[in-house]
Amino acid sequence: MRKIKKLWDNNRVLFVLISIILICFIIIGIVGIKLFVGINNNEYGNRLEGMKEYSLKEEDRLKIIDKLKEEDTVSDVSVHTQGKIIYIKINFHDVSLERAKEIAVTSLEVINEDYQKKYDIHYTISEEKSEDNDGFILMGAKNINRSSVIWGLNRAFSEDNGEEIE
Repeated sequence: MRKIKKLWDNNRVLFVLISIILICFIIIGIVGIKLFVGINNNEYGNRLEGMKEYSLKEEDRLKIIDKLKEEDTVSDVSVHTQGKIIYIKINFHDVSLERAKEIAVTSLEVINEDYQKKYDIHYTISEEKSEDNDGFILMGAKNINRSSVIWGLNRAFSEDNGEEIE
């Protein structure tokens, strides 16, 4: 017992510092585990809470597809959701880029207003290159705060070196 008391008297500061360091490592470990590992296994965390009420129903998805397929120039349409985004991919044949944009935007007529308030809508429109036209791939988006679709820039690039053609 005297040896322990003597050891304590000689190294009191060292014992206190080591205790403080151990407590800090334990706190850092707990915070690190909660921060980086987390309790929730969902990749979106809690951002999708309440979205089950507004999930895109199959009948609404089919309405979008049917509306777009009314046009003769549409060859294929796919619609799916991920998180808070509705992805609409449209493949065309024998159509101009401007007309393809107009056709894509017509899908907003059949998308319920509730979906437009809860989901961003992303479009990918494309046409294969053929003898008659150069083809295109263009993306556009409408977020919940906007009333119109914003389209990306459509620029032609050289297949040889990838540089922009003016």
